[in-house]
Amino acid sequence: MAGKKGSVAVIEYRLWEAATNGFQESNVLGEGGRGRVYKASFDDKFLAAVKKIDDMGVDAEREFKNEVD
Repeated sequence: MAGKKGSVAVIEYRLWEAATNGFQESNVLGEGGRGRVYKASFDDKFLAAVKKIDDMGVDAEREFKNEVD
């Protein structure tokens, strides 16, 4: 894992991709207006929900910051 920013862990994309098995459909937990939420498993010891944002425009970045602050 790469580090931490505030209370949010910063993890490299390749690790998220591996933890979700390439963002497989079988790992989808839900879906919203900006993207899907996937189950991520790290070494079967740590589970996380990962939101993969489809559109990273200015509005999406602002909404993301609001969600994690």
